[in-house]
Amino acid sequence: LHPEACVLVSTYNMISFPGRRSKEALEVMADVEAREWGLLLMDEVHVVPANTFLTCTIKTKSRCKLGLTATLVREDDKIGDLNFLIGPKLYEANWLDLQAKGFIA
Repeated sequence: LHPEACVLVSTYNMISFPGRRSKEALEVMADVEAREWGLLLMDEVHVVPANTFLTCTIKTKSRCKLGLTATLVREDDKIGDLNFLIGPKLYEANWLDLQAKGFIA
């Protein structure tokens, strides 16, 4: 990563990958883990409590965390873990209201 980089775009799989990495990938991950990022923005945040993706919140240090999802539902009881990992739900929109206002088709 560039020393002045302030934005990192990645996937859960790339951050939490447990297998062998190339030398270059190890260097990038060391840099990602060493920095404190201002905002950790997580799409499809309902997957974060899974053991596989939980490491993303541990490996990436940030001052703020914001999780987005259209489906705040899980089949296990881990959805409540998001309060601890990310924080409480701040906003919920009804999809019918969004459709009526023309925001979604």
